[in-house]
Amino acid sequence: MLGKLREISMTSQAPKSHIFETTAKPALGWQTILFNCDCHEFEAVVSQIIIAIGCDYLKASRLAYIAHQFESVSIYKGVREECERVANVLGSIGLLVKVVQ
Repeated sequence: MLGKLREISMTSQAPKSHIFETTAKPALGWQTILFNCDCHEFEAVVSQIIIAIGCDYLKASRLAYIAHQFESVSIYKGVREECERVANVLGSIGLLVKVVQ
C-alpha cells in the first residue's frame, strides 16, 4: 500500500538533500478482534486461541478472560492476511471475530 509522499528539504550547511516522508498506514496496522458471545465453553475458546495464534495456555486463558469480562479483546496484530487467517481459525468454531485496521 503506497501513501502520498511529501518532500522535506534539509536546511543545514551540509549538501542539499531531501527526505521523503510517507503518510501511508503501516502494513502491520491490522488486528483481529474476538468478541464475547457466551455460547462457547471457556476451555474451547482457550484451545482455539492457542491454535489460531500459537501461544501458550496462560496467554490464551488471559485473552479469553479479557474477552469475557470486557466483551472483546484484540487477539492478534499484524498484516491483514495473517489477521484474516487468525479470524478464520477462530471463526471456524463459531466464535465472533472481526478484522479491523
